[in-house]
Amino acid sequence: MGKNKRKNKQQQQQQQQSQSLAQTPTQTQSEAASGSGAVMTAASGSAEGNQPSGSQGLQDKNNIDGKRFPSLSGQRGELNALVVRLLELVAMQPANPNEEWKQYVELQLQLQRIMVLEEPLQRAVCLDATDDQTRLAKVTAFSEWAKAGGVKSDCLEIAIFPGYQLGLRATQDITAEQPVLSVPRTLIFSEEHLPETDRKLFCNFPLLTNFNLAYALVIEKVRGPDSVWRPYIDVLPARYNTVLYFSIEQMQRLRGTAACTSALRQCRVIARQYANMYKCAHIRPDASSASSMGVLFTQHGLCYELYRWAVSTVMTRQNLVPRELQANDDGDDLSQLPISALIPYWDMANHRPGKITSYYDSGVHQMDCTAQEDCKSGEQFFIYYGDRSNADLLVHNGFIDVNNRKDYVKIRLGLGLSDALVEQRAKILARLNIERKAELRVLPAPDYISGELLAFVRVFNMSADQLEHWCSDLERAVDLLHIDCALETDHETRTWQYLYQRLKLLLGVLEATYKESDELQQLEKLQLTEGQEAKEKQPGQDIDLLVVQYRQLERRILADALEYAQERCKV
Repeated sequence: MGKNKRKNKQQQQQQQQSQSLAQTPTQTQSEAASGSGAVMTAASGSAEGNQPSGSQGLQDKNNIDGKRFPSLSGQRGELNALVVRLLELVAMQPANPNEEWKQYVELQLQLQRIMVLEEPLQRAVCLDATDDQTRLAKVTAFSEWAKAGGVKSDCLEIAIFPGYQLGLRATQDITAEQPVLSVPRTLIFSEEHLPETDRKLFCNFPLLTNFNLAYALVIEKVRGPDSVWRPYIDVLPARYNTVLYFSIEQMQRLRGTAACTSALRQCRVIARQYANMYKCAHIRPDASSASSMGVLFTQHGLCYELYRWAVSTVMTRQNLVPRELQANDDGDDLSQLPISALIPYWDMANHRPGKITSYYDSGVHQMDCTAQEDCKSGEQFFIYYGDRSNADLLVHNGFIDVNNRKDYVKIRLGLGLSDALVEQRAKILARLNIERKAELRVLPAPDYISGELLAFVRVFNMSADQLEHWCSDLERAVDLLHIDCALETDHETRTWQYLYQRLKLLLGVLEATYKESDELQQLEKLQLTEGQEAKEKQPGQDIDLLVVQYRQLERRILADALEYAQERCKV
């Protein structure tokens, strides 16, 4: 959509809507769930709180879409207490990484107990654990459903690939830029496909489109055989490798990395969303626009296991397409707001570095995909998910790309409030669109240090006279982004010494949380079993490998940059 005033206004509206959605008894600010897929472009009450009045008579079973599911009435008191504690926890903003970790551990312990209590409901509404062969057995029915719905692909089929689960296989030789797949809008799943009565439940949150998509997926999942989307839902994974499925021990191994804070925040956001919807259904219903979300519990059998499955499905597979509904019931213009969607069949394609070759054609209302490279018959067909770091892929997609040319590691830097020269420094940084507190990138070889990181550290190390010089001619500030910017020798030396010490500190944190020798030993052990059939693997083994591989990639980027900074210090 571009970086313009309209987008900034939409972002502000999204923050306001997210705050309304995740409101807690202490009125804290909320974080929106961040689902990230390959972006497609087109051009409290008490713990024992009373049941809401509408839930009377549900002592043994809830009638959900004509089916009868356990009401969990015997577990309701403990569940209420656990959810109240969840709300208290997510209302707290951790002051440092140690507090953030302690909060995560307690959240997970609460959620683990909740899932134990909700187990009867899980068995009724959640997918049973399935392996790749079980999913593959349902592919024929799915492929027939997709073809009948208008999907066109004469040169691709769904198959199992070791290390990838399901993927797309070429049935004939394919050349680069050859059209290979199209999916009509009628088969692209979004909140717009729900009946109007269901759509009204979240019409107050048009910008939280990934949340709405997860909501819609829950509704269709619970409908089971009655859902027209059942063939598609049947071939979706029963569980994922996203951080929502990490054990405490697996998340512990992520500590010290740049991905850890993002992973913990994502888990906190989803716990907050679940707890607030539960509160609206079972603890303290109110008249707020968010209260309608409690319907997922009272009418659609929502439990935490089902919710994290739906959220993970959205995080790993969602894409943005133009809206068909141009306005809501209040007449608000939604035409410029893309909508999150799931694209059956196309979303079976796995990722490999390259270029984006999938676009939504508004003229004919369909998604079109061409090949990004030549592909021989029998080979796996890949698409490119876009420029994203491995930390982003790990947190939101549950995989990493060991050949990621767009990878980076974030460093958090900020100007000190006690710095007498902070305003002059901020003035120069503002000219470069760099915030006073920023997350800046350390890059893989051969670039090592991003221009923004280099400029920030240069400004941070300027003397009063140097700041005055650069503030007098802000148009030249862009020169600070370049490695060969003409600066005084002592200033440049301070800059690279600072970067060296900072990178050394980050590597020290990695080593302190998990020694490199232990990483290499575990990596070798896990790689020996990587080719095993899924049924032969230990539970969580894929996540174990994922985490240790990520740590190795982050360590390599930091170590290479450290060596580069050390060499620059000698110049």
